[in-house]
Amino acid sequence: MRKQYATLKDVAQRAGTSTATVSYVLNNSKQRYISEEMRHTVQEAAEALNYIKCGGASSLRGKSRKMIAVLVPQFENQFFTRIVLAIERVFDEFGYILTICNTFEDASREMDILKRLQQQRMDGYIVTPTRDGALNTKQLRQLGVPMVVVDRPLEGVDDYYGVSTWNYRCGRLAADHLLDKGHRNIAFVGWDSGLTHLTERKSAFVDACLERGISREKLVMIDGAFTSDEGYRITEKVLRVHPDVTAIIYGFNIQAKGGIKRLMEENIDIPQDMSIVLIGSPEWATAGRNSFTHVEMGDYELGYKAANLLLEIINREGHVPPTHLVQECTLVEGRSVKER
Repeated sequence: MRKQYATLKDVAQRAGTSTATVSYVLNNSKQRYISEEMRHTVQEAAEALNYIKCGGASSLRGKSRKMIAVLVPQFENQFFTRIVLAIERVFDEFGYILTICNTFEDASREMDILKRLQQQRMDGYIVTPTRDGALNTKQLRQLGVPMVVVDRPLEGVDDYYGVSTWNYRCGRLAADHLLDKGHRNIAFVGWDSGLTHLTERKSAFVDACLERGISREKLVMIDGAFTSDEGYRITEKVLRVHPDVTAIIYGFNIQAKGGIKRLMEENIDIPQDMSIVLIGSPEWATAGRNSFTHVEMGDYELGYKAANLLLEIINREGHVPPTHLVQECTLVEGRSVKER
């Protein structure tokens, strides 16, 4: 499956003019006079063809540059670091170079990065999208540029290639484990991401509790920003406002780091005073004397599968049907949960 970028010649043919005129218009050159009518015609033709200026040396249609773009929203998050490492290992074997970009969960930054990368004629993209990822990747999809979406979906879009972990299952494993251990006053600390796919972790927590006869009114669920400081603040609130809570599920490992710091400052013994389960597997969770019960999401496997799927799309002749790979998660028991 090969991308087909429009060239200056394509735009010139559609506009009924020369490539030189098209170049002058698209580069906003004032070196020669071009009528406003012709400028408008050229711009319309370029827009209709999804023309993107090529900023690299390899401007020939269909020519591989052996370059892959990887966009992640939180490179400091070990989950995404491992995904990138797996992707790089796969593509290294085939002589590709990665361009790795951090969007910082900023949709406008994501759009700007994608526009600039398209000028470099990347052979393919692996993207963990922001909440506006569907809009920002629209042009790539219209052009048929090989792209795999990893960890999160493109909201409202069906015909794309994706690899993700079963988020609902992650939340369910965490909740069921605590409920099986006899806990009934459980707090869920989550991230107000605006991404429906990620809220499935909290939905699973709610379903598990309701099925065990715990009323919705008794559920403690607090969402906040995706930072360690926010995990610290929310945990402090749980301790102050809900002193009857005996267990906390941290839906995201970045928040968990701050939350556990707050528990330690209060000299709260884990698990004697508070049981903890976190979703994700940061190194600190099992480093040294730490032994936190956590849900392993298979981050490295996500990167490996995404890379191999993208290679298949790039190398296969003809159309590759849209594929969505959803992998399982597993509960890893540590010493952070007490049976009640």
